[in-house]
Amino acid sequence: MDSNISFLLGSGFSIPEGLPGVRALNERLGKINEKEIFIHTDQKAFFLNGAEDPNRWMKGCERLFVQEFLDFYTGEVLKHGEKFDYETFYDFYSKYLHSKGNKDIIEGFHKRFAEKFGPDSWAVRDCHNTLADFNRTFNQLLAEQLIRIQYYDNSTINAHSPYDGFINFLVQLLETNRVKVHTLNHDLFFDWLGQHHDKLFEHYCDGFSLAGSPFYGIVYDYNSAPDSRLEYSTSYRVKIPAFLEDFSKKLALYKLHGSIDMKKVYVGQPVRSINRIKQVRRVDHLAIEVFDENTGKYAFEGIHDQVEPDYLSGKSSKIRQYDDESYYKILFDEFEKNLRSAKVLIVIGYGFMDFGINEYLQRYFLDLNKKIIVVDPYLLKGNLPVSGNIEVINKGIDHMKLVDFQNAVTNATLG
Repeated sequence: MDSNISFLLGSGFSIPEGLPGVRALNERLGKINEKEIFIHTDQKAFFLNGAEDPNRWMKGCERLFVQEFLDFYTGEVLKHGEKFDYETFYDFYSKYLHSKGNKDIIEGFHKRFAEKFGPDSWAVRDCHNTLADFNRTFNQLLAEQLIRIQYYDNSTINAHSPYDGFINFLVQLLETNRVKVHTLNHDLFFDWLGQHHDKLFEHYCDGFSLAGSPFYGIVYDYNSAPDSRLEYSTSYRVKIPAFLEDFSKKLALYKLHGSIDMKKVYVGQPVRSINRIKQVRRVDHLAIEVFDENTGKYAFEGIHDQVEPDYLSGKSSKIRQYDDESYYKILFDEFEKNLRSAKVLIVIGYGFMDFGINEYLQRYFLDLNKKIIVVDPYLLKGNLPVSGNIEVINKGIDHMKLVDFQNAVTNATLG
């Protein structure tokens, strides 16, 4: 097992699965009516999708800010003919949150918003906190577009059209290779394949582990009471997967830009730190198990968790976090190591629009005189912002058969 095959997946990889690409996300998020969304007092936000909001009086000002801020950005900040791009938009307002960038234009809008809606609402906060609230809500609304309930189903699968050619290629590779899959996607599609396909699951890892995790949450089971109201029937603690840098198995997934099922938790004991955990459905009241030297016993200490999922956005903002010592730097160090050791790199559905990622590809792979195989139906080699030994296969992942992958890798290694 001395060979190493690496993959890099972009949003195009998940489009045949029915998950939205960048264009679809931009269309959905560029204009949001406040009546479409719900923001709970616990700061959780989601689209109503036609359901009624039983508490319209709650968080009304926050919902209005979502609507008005997006309308302001698309109507006054964007140039004539310029289309909404959620990552460019994120860069625009996150500059204010991190360094007071775009201060005059954003604070000017906030002042007008407060004057318009403030007299009727006590909930208008200062500009920075209003933007922070907006960011938390917007990230949750974006993540919701990528959620598919079937990815939380633990049933085993043995095929998944139209990805069977790709899956069969992975199965074949794993007979003699370690396979490193790097993705820029926040969705859970590949995670689901790796964990549930009957020929992949035993080889799969993603850096998270139950074994050794000190984090727990409480599950509440519900039963219907005689009067049809819901009541708790029982509750119990369950362990939650934590990021422990476990990439030891043959099929390793590296989510370089984070994930919609990952969240930050802030721990005070035994030392103050930021950790990452998997967000487990229907699990709440998170705690860490710690050893109390005074009593000689273990105990549960409550921890603070971030409401919104932890993923990177913004064309330039995301690069600032590549040096995050608690998670992203670890993954990008692994990315560099895997590129250096890979015999072949297969890129699927990535449009080469991330200059931080492109720098890694150029420096740690192409400049070492190794070959990239690009699978994308729309890319032209002459338009790529990287240079070197590159083969472009103008097919979508859903049109790639096992033999197509085999031939491409054979040609790459022989060449």
